[in-house]
Amino acid sequence: MMRNLVVALAFSGCGMFGGDPGLEAVEVARTQMKSGDIPAAAAAMEAAAQENPESLDAATGAAMAALLRGDADAADAHMARVQDAAGERKPEVLVRRAMIAQQAKDFDKMRQYGEASGLAPGLLLAGEAALVDGEREDAQALFERVLGGNAEQTAQGYLRLLSNDDPIVAGLSEAQALWALGLRKVAVKSVDELLVLYPDSQGDRNEQLLVWSSRSAVVRQTATSRKLLSAMGVVNPDEKWRKGATLAIAACADGNGAECIRLFDGIEADAPADGLADAKVTAATLIGSGDPKTAKELVGEYMSEGAGRALWKAGAKNMAKSSTPSGPLLSFMESEG
Repeated sequence: MMRNLVVALAFSGCGMFGGDPGLEAVEVARTQMKSGDIPAAAAAMEAAAQENPESLDAATGAAMAALLRGDADAADAHMARVQDAAGERKPEVLVRRAMIAQQAKDFDKMRQYGEASGLAPGLLLAGEAALVDGEREDAQALFERVLGGNAEQTAQGYLRLLSNDDPIVAGLSEAQALWALGLRKVAVKSVDELLVLYPDSQGDRNEQLLVWSSRSAVVRQTATSRKLLSAMGVVNPDEKWRKGATLAIAACADGNGAECIRLFDGIEADAPADGLADAKVTAATLIGSGDPKTAKELVGEYMSEGAGRALWKAGAKNMAKSSTPSGPLLSFMESEG
């Protein structure tokens, strides 16, 4: 349920609400969601859609409710129902459908709807779907159409990889898209051999190895994580503590709490406070269900949503609440007991 809560909140946070008779009912439901009353919010969203069948906002709320229960087909059906009557807001509907298709891992539809929307978020999703299918030229053309905000920055990152003459660097674009679309173990497997051959001439070899070794540890592909770390060259001070933190996270991913704590102790003096906190919370999330004691020791007195999630997963519900700042996640925890 917690993952679905995060997905639904992200789905509702795109600033696309407004302008039709179902809006008021949906806003009431969203307030209930933020207060932590998720079942009541979902029911209210469904009711709003039934009472306002032509309302785009009500359909969006009902789609959110469907995503909360993991029903992507129902979510898409709500958006499809209002698409033709959406008028100038039709591109927004198509972006929503692309987002729903991403959740369903239906990358053909994700590309179809994203490209048809003509909006930057949709074009970015369409380009990532094209990369997953290995269609680099199509992806490049789509990314070149993305203008504005974070979507443009992300698209430019893909374009820098795709335009590189070195096939190893260009190939990293597909791994990046796989990761972005949630195919994380597939992404990690795709770089297992690729990154070892990553050229020093790019100037960011160690950075790429660190990023992907950390990602490998997070999805419990710890052999790949350690392999990539061992391929690093001479490390600077910032890379040194990050390498140590990744080794610690890998140890926690393997269920070795004592080794995880020892490795974190070894970088305590050199790591920046925020970076160390993020690393420890990540490690706690990985080991929490099997070793709650280590998870609680790692999180300590940190206050963040990540800390709260890690402790909640470890079964330390009271500690999780005290470690979570006010907001929808804390409200959800309090409503769950």
